Amino acid sequence: MSTQEKPDLWKGYVLKAVVAALVVFAGYKVFVDKPSPEQAAPTQDQLDSLSESIELIEEPEPVEETPAPEAKPEETPKPPADEAPPAAATEPPPNLVELVQPFVETGEELPPEAIDGYQGVTFDKLASFAYEVPLDPVTNKVELAKLNAQIPERIKSLDKKAVAIRGFMLPLKVENGLVTELLIMRDQSMCCFGTVPKINEWINIRMAGEGVQPIMDQPITLMGQLKVGEVLENDYLVGIYEMEGDRMIGPLDL
Repeated sequence: MSTQEKPDLWKGYVLKAVVAALVVFAGYKVFVDKPSPEQAAPTQDQLDSLSESIELIEEPEPVEETPAPEAKPEETPKPPADEAPPAAATEPPPNLVELVQPFVETGEELPPEAIDGYQGVTFDKLASFAYEVPLDPVTNKVELAKLNAQIPERIKSLDKKAVAIRGFMLPLKVENGLVTELLIMRDQSMCCFGTVPKINEWINIRMAGEGVQPIMDQPITLMGQLKVGEVLENDYLVGIYEMEGDRMIGPLDL
């Protein structure tokens, strides 16, 4: 063996000796420090002696807390009695819907304005009362007077007055294509549907001159002198209104 290899061999022996010493020391330390079985768990006497030195702490009883009073809402100061409240407090805010005045339909026909001196009259006024029509012929003045008593004075005041009235035409007599006698009625029920109107819902008219154009499907306005009273034919009542027609204006002229 050379002299260079000897130092390395000694170094190996020394290193092994140190490692063995460390292993022995660690084992001894674990064996010495390991607690004995008697020290592993305390005895009952030890626990009792320890419990005598422990002071019990009593919990304080819960104290009921008094709820805090609720805060009252602040009241708005009222104005003095002699001072008027502001307008904003008394008047509601404007509403656009309320600003528009609604149209109220009364069911009554508005009378036409006076036309060339003819007073405007409507069937709402002429037919505003009940009239009982006799089935038998009227043969004496007493029965005729009873019938005439059914017409109110407000209607009788129109007798022999120049009036203008609007309604629907029902021709009775036509000459050379012109109507010389006709009925003007409140609506078209008698003209088109055969419904019998009330006796105060039509006027028997005789036109002056050659006559007027037949217009049956649209309302027209006739002007003339009105006669109020019972109209008899062969002692039978056929109407209570008559007119001497002067002229007619059609729907395009209204």
